[in-house]
Amino acid sequence: MTGLNPDMALGLAQTALVTSVGWFLAAAGWVGPESRQPLMRLVIWLFFPALIFDRVHANPLISGGGTALLYLGAGYLMIAGGIAIGAVVGRLLGIGAGVPGRTFAYASGINNFGYLGIPLTAALFDRDVVGVLLVHNVGVEACVWTIGVAYLSGHSGWRVLRNLIHPMTISLAVALAVNFLGLGSTTLGTLAGKVCHDVGACAIPVGLVLTGIYLHETLRGFNPLAQRRATVGFLLVRCLLVPAAILGAASALVTDPNLRKVMLVQAAMPAGMFTFLIVSHCKGDVALALRGTVVTSAVCPLTIPVWIEIGRRWLGIGA
Repeated sequence: MTGLNPDMALGLAQTALVTSVGWFLAAAGWVGPESRQPLMRLVIWLFFPALIFDRVHANPLISGGGTALLYLGAGYLMIAGGIAIGAVVGRLLGIGAGVPGRTFAYASGINNFGYLGIPLTAALFDRDVVGVLLVHNVGVEACVWTIGVAYLSGHSGWRVLRNLIHPMTISLAVALAVNFLGLGSTTLGTLAGKVCHDVGACAIPVGLVLTGIYLHETLRGFNPLAQRRATVGFLLVRCLLVPAAILGAASALVTDPNLRKVMLVQAAMPAGMFTFLIVSHCKGDVALALRGTVVTSAVCPLTIPVWIEIGRRWLGIGA
């Protein structure tokens, strides 16, 4: 395993190409702004909940035990820590209070843990490590849709709880219950899993196409020199502070070799591709969230190999 890998480059190219399909559809006028909301509802209310259920309901790695809690907890704390770092940096840079500040912290604190993280992990390591990543990502999803949404919405009390009741958290709770009760291998559980597998397979490609549509509309007036503080902040959080924090935590606190490999890849990831969907759902600053995706994704072909190599040496992971 080295920092530079052809399969890694292929994973980056696939993400860019599928996203460019959405860009082309919007540029050609085949899909207009009126199409965004129905597509977003499909992604948020159907495709991603199905994907979560498919990956969790019969996953033997999270059927119980301390190891599962370790993987889940690592994913949860990674996102919580990233949002906290984003909040501090946002305040220091004067990004703004209220919606802009919360959006910046949320968007900078969440990485591209799934669509890019999964193929890159598969390219660098074996299937067992990919399995650990999928369990780890359940913890990530849990944080994204619990503490993360509560912070992003800026609500408290009952309004926080109300915001946490949505298709993804419900799907995650049901899938975990099915898994813990051992119902995933029953006839009904298997049937539900197959249906959710087919439906959930649409989540990532449709989400990336939707991202391309949003990017076309947002970037028509995009000025890389505008919002300089936010641009610098996104690069600082995602390309320097969070990678160093994740690798430092892995070095000091984690002894599980597979989890260390997962954290190595996660540390190198840019900002999440689909974060803007949740930001839009919670009435945040979508343009600001997309700026984070754009600027960190633009530099990730350079930063990913660098952090992979730094992390490999730091964590003692053999080449």
